[in-house]
Amino acid sequence: MKAVLFLLLPALALAACTSTGPQSAIGTQQKADQKQRLKLTRTSDCMFNSTIDDFTALDDAHLVLFNSGRRKAYLLQLEGACFDLKSEPAIATVDGDNNGQICGYGRDSIAYRRMGRFEDCRILGIEALSDTRREALGIGAAPKPKPKAPKDEKPQEGESPSSK
Repeated sequence: MKAVLFLLLPALALAACTSTGPQSAIGTQQKADQKQRLKLTRTSDCMFNSTIDDFTALDDAHLVLFNSGRRKAYLLQLEGACFDLKSEPAIATVDGDNNGQICGYGRDSIAYRRMGRFEDCRILGIEALSDTRREALGIGAAPKPKPKAPKDEKPQEGESPSSK
């Protein structure tokens, strides 16, 4: 009888600590919303490796790469999770199939240095982002190109500026 009580008491104590009320589901809806928001609509988009000029890590499994001065943005889904990717100051894109592009298929990946080791995270999918999708992800719309300033026309030789 003492043996049964000895085994039953810790089980009851652990069961008393478990919450089934509304407080236990607080983060569940937020995580589901985040997962739905980051879901890729297409996975086969590509971007040229040489045009990448900035990045923003959304979490350990999703990254946004920018090119053309942040005018174009691409959402990447990474295999597994790249631990602490948000705190990395620099990353490298690895063109695994040497075609000059980073794509959502093939052997392309993201690499970064962490604690003296190189971490390599394979790219599962890439989606080119529209302005509305960028806003939904919280990274802002693409900057508008600066309008070209009109060139000042110089008068031709023999013309006076007032004759025009």
